[in-house]
Amino acid sequence: MPLSPAQFREKGHGKTGPWVDLVNSEEWDTYGKRTDWLDDPSWSRYFLRQWNFPPPTSSAFPAKEFRALRAALRKSCEALFDRRKLSSEEIRGFNDRLKVVGKRQLIERPTGLQVEFVPQSNGWEWILAETALSFANLLAGAARSRIKICLNSDCRWVFYDSTKGRTRRWCSDKVCGNRDRVRRARARMSN
Repeated sequence: MPLSPAQFREKGHGKTGPWVDLVNSEEWDTYGKRTDWLDDPSWSRYFLRQWNFPPPTSSAFPAKEFRALRAALRKSCEALFDRRKLSSEEIRGFNDRLKVVGKRQLIERPTGLQVEFVPQSNGWEWILAETALSFANLLAGAARSRIKICLNSDCRWVFYDSTKGRTRRWCSDKVCGNRDRVRRARARMSN
């Protein structure tokens, strides 16, 4: 089942955007079992609600397109985690995904006037573009070095390291971190 908002924040996603939820929709349960949440209809409802996207009414959930974006996000996260640059092909792929027809408009909000991009339609294409945009905005800033992958080889969850020293190693200190400490303690005891 998708994470609750509290679990989501514990995993370190609250500051990043929808891209990290999508990249982690292919989940390893830390025991080697893989779950693809894109196969579960409740995931798309959760994703829309979690990120305040209006539910598209015109078409079925495009799992194939979400899988393609997820694969691109995962590959890019692994490159960043390994301190490699994104290839021009990867960047071009994100730019292609960001192309959504729309216009900028001045909109009155409770906090005042804001210039916002208003898409031509609020369908799945726009949701995919907004998800890619959340990652692109992170890449364009200095925070990209905070993208990490859990060191538990059975987990590999992508997370945003919000610690001051950027020292976080696991998606969750309570789960994967604890398991790592227990494994190391057992290994010392058996020697």
